[in-house]
Amino acid sequence: MVATLNDAWLLADELIAIRRHLHRYPELSLHETETAALVARELGKLGLKVRTGVGGHGVVADLAGGEPGRTVALRADMDALPILEETGLEFASARPGVMHACGHDAHTAILLGAAKLLSRMADRLRGNVRFIFQPAEEINAGAKAMIGDGALEGVAEIYGLHNLPTLPAGRIATCAGPMMGSVDRLEISLEGKGGHGAIPDQCVDPVVCASHVIMALQTIASRELSPFDAAVVTIGSLQAGDMNNVIPQRAELTGTIRTFDPRVKAGMPERVERLVTSIAAGFRCRAEVRVIDQTPVLVNRGPQTRLVDEAADETIGAANRVPAAPTMAGEDFSVYLEHVPGCFFWLGSGPKENAEQAHGLHHPKYVLNEDCIPTGAALLANIACKALGGR
Repeated sequence: MVATLNDAWLLADELIAIRRHLHRYPELSLHETETAALVARELGKLGLKVRTGVGGHGVVADLAGGEPGRTVALRADMDALPILEETGLEFASARPGVMHACGHDAHTAILLGAAKLLSRMADRLRGNVRFIFQPAEEINAGAKAMIGDGALEGVAEIYGLHNLPTLPAGRIATCAGPMMGSVDRLEISLEGKGGHGAIPDQCVDPVVCASHVIMALQTIASRELSPFDAAVVTIGSLQAGDMNNVIPQRAELTGTIRTFDPRVKAGMPERVERLVTSIAAGFRCRAEVRVIDQTPVLVNRGPQTRLVDEAADETIGAANRVPAAPTMAGEDFSVYLEHVPGCFFWLGSGPKENAEQAHGLHHPKYVLNEDCIPTGAALLANIACKALGGR
């Protein structure tokens, strides 16, 4: 019992039309009202039991199999990014400054496609399939909220995917074990004493202090961790002052901390606070450090990864499955994997040739190869079939 690629391609026009509509009308995290309504309507057409408002604007639907058994979950995210689109597509965003630059519009269409395929073979499934359409992935909040509202209750395993424009459409990439980094938000406030830029001796300069803090944070990876332990500390914003000849009173820094091991992640707040507060004291500034936990390391389980590999080999052929390179990019699918075993994998969404040169995720010129949509739908459907078994 499998959903063939041909079965999925028969749905291609319908799924691509849904994706293009979502792309034209993107919605930011915590504002996915129209997207959620579209998803609920499509699932309702299939006769599924649909719950809305889960974890905010999340949608959950259950497909009952023909025989009793376990529940396997499939998840897609729905939110867009605050990016001004520069693709020139005829269905480009009609909402300036908001863009599906990460392909969540395609993820939503793919999971709807899997629901359509699986609903046709429900009587042959030994168990149930739960479809989880998640909001607020881009701000690392949606998975926790949905779990809090019961999205994982009764779920035995969970599977998900993310498109990858630097991998050609028609291929996937998988790996067992750690695959994506943890994510912590870093906020630093430095308080000095403002004054005239020409009289620095009468001031306490938080900008000079901030520059030393930024450089020192890079030594955590190079001098405090084993060369075999990966970590990244990036300061993405520094806000201080408004005038060229004024030393400001305060400097505000924000950044991100990424690790690839829960043990390393646990030790990062102490390392960061020690460095920042010590350097600030040396420059006569007062420092406040906040490390905000967001998502854990994404760790795929071995049995579930093997199941994805087998389903992929049957659907697209073993030659189209490649090893996934570990990345420090984060994904809050990792939160589901802390609760139930599962597997997350990359779905190629790039051009057939020279995909490595394609614009990457979160780029204003990011373009998705829509051939990945029926491929992803067939893969998710077959993963659920294999996980549940059937007649």
